[in-house]
Amino acid sequence: MDRMQGILIICRVIIPETPGVAESRAQLDYRTRELVEYVEAKGGSTINHGARHRQRKPVSTATAESAVNQVINQRMCKRQQMRWSPKGVHLLAQARCALINVDLAERLARYKRPKPPLSSEAAEFIKLFERTSNAIPLSF
Repeated sequence: MDRMQGILIICRVIIPETPGVAESRAQLDYRTRELVEYVEAKGGSTINHGARHRQRKPVSTATAESAVNQVINQRMCKRQQMRWSPKGVHLLAQARCALINVDLAERLARYKRPKPPLSSEAAEFIKLFERTSNAIPLSF
């Protein structure tokens, strides 16, 4: 930010005195002001791509986006006999991402619906059925 402010000062104070650079100075001033406004608007949430690259971390999400687009295009193709609904494709993409991120079980546990309580008659019937049929215990 300090460097950009310094460039703006140079554009406004020092360079105007130099003959023949008025047009270049105007372009540099305009672009630098745009950059300053962009950085200020982001409020420090910009990503240091150089540091991420040196740490061998992904710099872009293009690979993941491309894979998602391939799956969606294949499933949504009109020539297929069975097409997926947009909601189904979205849910599939969420499940695949959760599987890749190794948090699918955790996410599914969050969405488990509580079992509704059984009536006393239903619970008694299940116990009686299990005793008389020697079946595998039933769970509802």
